[in-house]
Amino acid sequence: MRLIDHYGPDGWGGEPSNGLLPRQVVARDVVATILRDGPGPRRVVDAGCGDGSFLEALATHVAEDRISYAGLDYSEHQLARAARLPYEFRRCDLGDGIPMADASVDVLHAAEVIEHLYDPDLFVDECARVLRPGGRLVVSTPNLQAWYNRVLFLAGVQPLFYETSSRTTEIGAGALRRFKRTTRPVGHLRVFNRTALLDLLRRGGFRPVAVRGARYHDVPRSLAWLDAAFCARPSLASILVVDAARS
Repeated sequence: MRLIDHYGPDGWGGEPSNGLLPRQVVARDVVATILRDGPGPRRVVDAGCGDGSFLEALATHVAEDRISYAGLDYSEHQLARAARLPYEFRRCDLGDGIPMADASVDVLHAAEVIEHLYDPDLFVDECARVLRPGGRLVVSTPNLQAWYNRVLFLAGVQPLFYETSSRTTEIGAGALRRFKRTTRPVGHLRVFNRTALLDLLRRGGFRPVAVRGARYHDVPRSLAWLDAAFCARPSLASILVVDAARS
């Protein structure tokens, strides 16, 4: 089956970046802390790097010459935009694996990737393979049991992030239809809650170090304060950000 580039010129991510999203800020700070605490040169790989803006922001934030950066993505459009940066970029289908040597990476960042994959178990196995012993995986993904999804489920409305149609997100949306700014699916295939994500990582050879919550940038402005408050309890947060160490 042909893969869809949901982040191409006609899809999500087609417009220039206006800074990091809230979840990216959380992940950036987690990765930066890992890099600052670790000894010697470090190699960082961003799986699902898009236009490279996360790597650019991370490098600026850390400001350490001994760190090398690389990005992986399927989208030709996004990688063309990333070419402006002095990092290594490769095009690949992460559903087939990670095209890097065994034990060659210190920190692997995968933001909003795992929910797009048919086989997330293979992806976690591949993360463990390319990371050195003790290396860190920082993964973020939408939370199926975010605070508002629990309310929507009880109201008989399809939870956010979980897509049951490849054509429109209006399916099952009920009264939420009138609030949608776009109805184009982004290709979510697997959506996790906190327990499921941690279980998957443990089975793949990782030891969870920390779980943090992050805000969802598309929550209505009037509810942004509430979304931020729920970040203190990751199991209820919009986005899960997990730091896990390779065993």
